[in-house]
Amino acid sequence: MTDSLQKLADILCRGFCGRNLHHDKRVLTRLGSGKLDIDLLKKTCRYERKYIPRLAIVNTLTTDFQCYLADNDIAPESIRVATLSIDLTTDEYQEQKNRSVMWFGDFDGFVGCKMVIQCVIRTNDERCNSKRRDHVEWPRKGLSRISPSG
Repeated sequence: MTDSLQKLADILCRGFCGRNLHHDKRVLTRLGSGKLDIDLLKKTCRYERKYIPRLAIVNTLTTDFQCYLADNDIAPESIRVATLSIDLTTDEYQEQKNRSVMWFGDFDGFVGCKMVIQCVIRTNDERCNSKRRDHVEWPRKGLSRISPSG
């Protein structure tokens, strides 16, 4: 089962920084740089150790997680821990830096987000870790940074 769980951890790391993250760009912009923790079993999110409303990406990751377990005949109750810890470093700038994506419209700058994503999946007998670094960028379009409590 170790190979299957390792593959799942890799999939979840890639899934976090995938195209479905765009649903959370406003929240990530407001939160700014810091540490985000996601518990896929409890479906909770914490930012800098404070609980925040569940991000939309959690629904996608949870669905992927559950489908993978079912497709690979892994009993869901055998999983004790399934978490992602993401170190976010955001930066705001006037001009688009990533030219591989085309954005249309008028924008008041862009937000770049560097991510170091770590996934841990643990059963009673096994522990699998995965780590990924990525960078995403999106138009700011009137978004402003606020504190996690505000």
